[in-house]
Parts: sequence; structure tokens; C-alpha cells
Amino acid sequence: MPIEFWVWLGVIVVAVVVEMITLDLVAIWFAAGAVVPFILSAFEGTPLWLEIVLFVVASGLLIAFMRKVAQKLLYKNSDGKTNTDMFKGQTRKLLKSITYDKSGAINFNGVVWTAITEDGSEIKAGQYVDVLRIQGNKIIVKRSNKKAETQTRITSIEKIKTEETIKETSEEIAEEKGE
Repeated sequence: MPIEFWVWLGVIVVAVVVEMITLDLVAIWFAAGAVVPFILSAFEGTPLWLEIVLFVVASGLLIAFMRKVAQKLLYKNSDGKTNTDMFKGQTRKLLKSITYDKSGAINFNGVVWTAITEDGSEIKAGQYVDVLRIQGNKIIVKRSNKKAETQTRITSIEKIKTEETIKETSEEIAEEKGE
């Protein structure tokens, strides 16, 4: 086999590996574009310039026309939501006050996030806020109107967690004393 055969095989393998790493649907078209020159290189007498031209043309056409089609097929059931989208619309207790020049803090599943208001208004710690959206690494909030309902539900959950913590702590103390 001529050296071009192995070069085109290498191009195919490298492009497939790059595609597996990046998942951008770009490198895969270079792998597909290298198939025709790979096959032609197995035959003696195929000029190298023809193989290169076929590779460039085939890869360019595949990227131009097939990438968008493939993306639509792959992502047709995806609504584009991320795990932070679950924060939107939720009501939480503000841990740290938001002022016109300082951000506040809000807790989601044990992770404290920076919170700011959309309009720059001030909200005191302990008040309830509605999450509007995530912007970068900040949660954009507004003062909540659902305070009473949410406060009762969150207070009940916090009470249950506190009771569980007290029970666990009591059991640990009893074990340490040898009771």
C-alpha cells in the first residue's frame, strides 16, 4: 500500500477521535471527506493533488450542508434547558441583604449563590424572593408576593430537618457516652 493510504487512514482516525472529544459535529465531516481519497489511494497511479482536492471539496460540502441537518436530528427532542433552569420561578429566603451596591446570597440545595435584583432595589435578609433567571454566576431575583404560602412550606421543611438533626446529634452524643 502506498504511503497516502496510511495518511488518509490517519486523517480519518484523528478526525473521529477529535469529534469524540469535542462533540461539535465538525471533525466528523473531515473524517467522512477523507474516505474517498482513502479508497482512491489504495489504487496505484492516483495523483496526490486529486486526492487532496477531493478531500477539501467533500469535507467542505459535508460541513456546509450536513452539519445543520445532523444537529437538527440530534437535538430535535432537546428543549435547550439546563439544570439551572429549575431555579426559575422558585421562591427562596434571602440569606444576605441586597443593597443598591452589594449583592445578596441565596441557597439552592446547599449551594450559596450570589443574588441581585433586576431593578437595583434593596431587599433585606430573611425576606422571600422569586428567582427570575440566572445571569452568569448570579441569580436575578425580585421580592416575592407568595411570601406566606412559601414561608409556611419552607418553615415546615426546616422544622423537620432541624428535628432530624437534633435526633441525630442526640444519638451521637449518647453513643459517645456509651449509653
